[in-house]
Amino acid sequence: MTMYDIVLFKAPPDDSNENDKYATFLRDKGHNVELIPVIQFNFINQQELHSGLSKDDEYDGIVFTSVRSVQAVHGIQNNQQYLAKKRIYVVGETTEAAVRNKLNLESEGSHCGSAESLA
Repeated sequence: MTMYDIVLFKAPPDDSNENDKYATFLRDKGHNVELIPVIQFNFINQQELHSGLSKDDEYDGIVFTSVRSVQAVHGIQNNQQYLAKKRIYVVGETTEAAVRNKLNLESEGSHCGSAESLA
């Protein structure tokens, strides 16, 4: 098999401790891979998010539609205080894993592949 030098232009993995699955796959096949991140994510409206979470008597549950949404809530101080007694719903297994690993919470709906299916 011929070995190639490959450059991947893509978003980095959602978790900085996680290896990119495309790069890992190609390296396992014997290729040299360089990953160049081309997208940078910045969380906005953190104050509004904190304010919304703190009004915990105004909602019964929360829906996480992506790993990024979990990361945003993870960055809020005292998030456990607001989420501990809420029903947590997720879209997809990757989001479920993020809720479990980052927020230490159980969730429902991981088998749903879209918000439409979850509803």
